[in-house]
Amino acid sequence: MKKQLKLIHFYKSYYLILGIVLPFVLISCFYNEYDELTKNEIRYLDLETKIKCPICPAETIAESNTKISKDLKNFVKSKISEGWTDEQIISFLVNKYGIEILASPDKKGIGLYLWIIPIFILLIAFTIFLFLYFNVRQKRSLN
Repeated sequence: MKKQLKLIHFYKSYYLILGIVLPFVLISCFYNEYDELTKNEIRYLDLETKIKCPICPAETIAESNTKISKDLKNFVKSKISEGWTDEQIISFLVNKYGIEILASPDKKGIGLYLWIIPIFILLIAFTIFLFLYFNVRQKRSLN
């Protein structure tokens, strides 16, 4: 009997905590921090994540605090305020620093293979796994 009362008390406290936490979780799910930003600020934040720092390994200019990253951030801000499109900014930086300046490869041409190859590797690995699994299962059933 005492065990059942403890279990009921546990569930009541669980529902109380759930009732307090759930509204905050739901509010945070629907909160959009970009509502208060202008279009240019949203473009800037988007471009910041697409451009890598030229001297930092695997960091975008949004993540890096080096001098060159700060210069690139200022460059992007100034070009956006001058009216350049995202494509113009990216192509200028690619011409100056090379294709390595992009955080992710293009989804066309040779860059398309970089997106497709991991999918094929996963499919082949999954097929091999299934083949080996059913082979072992069949051998065990024969013994």
